[in-house]
Amino acid sequence: MRKDNIRDYATEAFRFYAACGRLTAAELEEKVRQEIYTKSKREFLHNGGPHLPSDATAYAVMQAEDAVAEMQAEFLDILAVERTLMQLDEAQRKAVEIVYFTKPDQELEKGEISRRVHQAEMEIPASTDTIFRWLRLAPKTFAQARGLRILQK
Repeated sequence: MRKDNIRDYATEAFRFYAACGRLTAAELEEKVRQEIYTKSKREFLHNGGPHLPSDATAYAVMQAEDAVAEMQAEFLDILAVERTLMQLDEAQRKAVEIVYFTKPDQELEKGEISRRVHQAEMEIPASTDTIFRWLRLAPKTFAQARGLRILQK
């Protein structure tokens, strides 16, 4: 089997989206900001920083902006996943969800994708070949939405 980097990248992006609780990019960004605000203020005051609330707030805002800037690639991945899911029909979306969104925080074991495809085959219903065709379409759609360079054959 040949290596397909786009497929692997897209698979991980779908799994990341699911692991984040299917939050939109804006929701995830706000969640990151709030977590950093809370953590930064607590650390700033705990470490003996000046006791002026404005200093703690400014510090928290700077930390949050840095964290958000570091996560830009993740936000772009989530936006691309959202666009991909909007472009898929209901059955295709269901197949992607069954195969990629199940237990996204656990490592994929050998043969796990095939088992999930079989499960999708029973739930949708669609043939195995059809589901695998949909699973080949999803990474291509993701790559286009994400702006990745892909070779057209």
